[in-house]
Amino acid sequence: MRPSFLAIFAGLASGFLVLASFSGASIAVAYLTLVLPLPMFMAGLGLGTRRAMIAVASGVVVTASVAPETGLAFALMFGLPVWLIVRFALTSPNGVVVEAPEHSGPYTQEGPATTSTFQDRILGRVQDWDNQAGKPPRDLGWFPAGYIAALITALAGVYIIAVAVMTSSHGGLEQAATAYLTEVANMVAGAQGQEVLKEAILRAIPFFPGSVAAFWALSILCNGIMAQALLAKGGRNIRPSPRLRELSLPDWLSWALVSSALIALLAPGEMEYIGRNLTLVLAVPFFFLGLAVVHKLAGMTKFPSALLSLIYVVMIFSGWFILVIAGLGILDHWIGLQSRMDSPSEDP
Repeated sequence: MRPSFLAIFAGLASGFLVLASFSGASIAVAYLTLVLPLPMFMAGLGLGTRRAMIAVASGVVVTASVAPETGLAFALMFGLPVWLIVRFALTSPNGVVVEAPEHSGPYTQEGPATTSTFQDRILGRVQDWDNQAGKPPRDLGWFPAGYIAALITALAGVYIIAVAVMTSSHGGLEQAATAYLTEVANMVAGAQGQEVLKEAILRAIPFFPGSVAAFWALSILCNGIMAQALLAKGGRNIRPSPRLRELSLPDWLSWALVSSALIALLAPGEMEYIGRNLTLVLAVPFFFLGLAVVHKLAGMTKFPSALLSLIYVVMIFSGWFILVIAGLGILDHWIGLQSRMDSPSEDP
């Protein structure tokens, strides 16, 4: 089947999952929405950026056929992040991979050394990749995976600020979150007189926008990781899969995190609420960096698999432990925990 048709079908699959979720057909459909962007990621990361755009456009057309607002929401919540991730993930040392190369196995070409900065890459300033001096990065010169995670997190932060601006004339973001959760609490628990459940729902108000945005960013990134893993397993990946232990994050992300935390601590009223929730969102990439630290620590024990299994189980049942992992990632970014764990004879 031609790649363009595969991309169209991928976009249709994602679009129909959105429509199926509206019907409330079954609980299984609700769970399937968690992998809603996966088909578009498979098309983009396996067939190139052109097919990623075709897949996104197909999904937008399907959802917009129900209502223009649905198509716009699909484009912003799924189409845009899928396009951004594919576009930067397929930025190789020799340029953007628009179409999948003709090959029968994984595309693992090692590009030349590159010392271009994040700003150079995102603004398209790099013209002569071959003559850039310097030691090649461990990701073989492809656009760093950690920077992609930072971009999606920044997009989630932009969405929070946009919602705050839109609700500013109606009491602000905190009041909007309070009204929404109060309505949910009354609907879910009020009819049954379950005051404990109602109070539990209302306790989510202080971190509700940040929690939703963080879950969205985490879901988008996990779908991209899953798509890359599936493609690599079948030998259809374009980009070599990044390794968790080689993950690095841009410095601007840590400064953004510190700034939002200071706003949360020092600013009054609505600004404090926005800063608090932005801090939660900006911690998402550091969670992945923290996982790299955890994997390295586990590798130094006699039973790494058992320890990692235990840690992942604890994370599933304890949301606060996820914040601990993110804290490890922040420490690693600032003081280099992983490099301190390396033995003197180990190559950096």
